[in-house]
Amino acid sequence: MTRLIAITGGSGAGKTTIAQALARRLGAGAAVIAEDDYYRCASSFPDFDPARHNFDAPEAKEHELLREHLALAKSGAAFDKPVYDLVTHRRRPEVERIVHAETLIVEGILLLAPELRPLFDLRVYVEADEAVRLARRMIRDTESRGRSPRSVMSQFFTTVRPMHDAYVAPQRAFADLVLFCPHDAGPEHAERNAQRILEALGG
Repeated sequence: MTRLIAITGGSGAGKTTIAQALARRLGAGAAVIAEDDYYRCASSFPDFDPARHNFDAPEAKEHELLREHLALAKSGAAFDKPVYDLVTHRRRPEVERIVHAETLIVEGILLLAPELRPLFDLRVYVEADEAVRLARRMIRDTESRGRSPRSVMSQFFTTVRPMHDAYVAPQRAFADLVLFCPHDAGPEHAERNAQRILEALGG
């Protein structure tokens, strides 16, 4: 069987960095996948408009497929993970084959939703101040996703913050471990958090 670890929390909280640090510590027996790859393809929405689409709502993700894949992973079976293009908002034609791993680390904002929560052996919530999360989103989206600062700000206060308050933050109550990521967190902080996760695993 494969051990499943959820690393969840707000957008820009530092989930990806911690997940990667944990995978490095666990070595070749660990793999990381992102909940973002389970975004529903833009083609599945009539009149899709990325400027108005709510990417942070639960229905934006295909959790039923993610749940199926996590169940396969837990049993030790392989699965074909979709690959989502965050610039075009569409799934790519190719898939990524995820073969058996001793530990599968999943990072994303809504992993402790009721339909997914029972599958995880360890549930980690990463907390960061809103100003920190917004600043990190601003850098990421303008530098790697071709967004304007105005569009990033508009999206954050129109959909990201309300969805965080309604769906993301309440997941903290279901976490086995809560980590805090300060504004000045660097690689060494991610390593310390990865060590805390290992300790929670008993290793």
